[in-house]
Amino acid sequence: MRRFLLCLSLSLFCIISSKAQRLIPHQRAIELSLGVPVIKGKQLFQKEQMTATFSLMQYFRQGNYAFLSAEYEEQNYRYRASLVPCKDYLLQLGYMHALLSDKGKNLFFYLGASAVGGYEELNEDNALLYNGAKLLDKSNFVYGSVLHTSVELFLTDNLVLSLKGQARLIFGTDLNRLRPALALGLKFNI
Repeated sequence: MRRFLLCLSLSLFCIISSKAQRLIPHQRAIELSLGVPVIKGKQLFQKEQMTATFSLMQYFRQGNYAFLSAEYEEQNYRYRASLVPCKDYLLQLGYMHALLSDKGKNLFFYLGASAVGGYEELNEDNALLYNGAKLLDKSNFVYGSVLHTSVELFLTDNLVLSLKGQARLIFGTDLNRLRPALALGLKFNI
């Protein structure tokens, strides 16, 4: 009988998840996300448009967290019959504030802001196009700020699915200054 109760209690511990280890202050997380830039007048999902982000996070009280992100964004601008590639290598430092959550702390809605800086490479630093035309836009160091919104769903105590939206205001660029983006990511709480 004692063995049966021990097996039953162990199986219940495995089935019932513990919420005690979620969102502890000073807990760390890493996140990998893939996304697409939102460009006016173009389809949302295109082969030549993508964003990849790797983030390190540290939680504070009430589920708020600070993050450091390294981001790679690739866009192609059409010029006659060819594409002009634009690649951004960005670093973000920011803070996310939990606005809403459900009673069980499984679903969160965050709003946050960050500072961004990096390098924008246009046409692989070539000023001439295939037909001899010269680009007036140049590769530059860029900087700015980002407004973030995020919906995060705990799949397990250590695995979080996140849907993110960003509105980047970038200065130092010869291209679009306002750059919205959507992303889907997986966060691993350590």
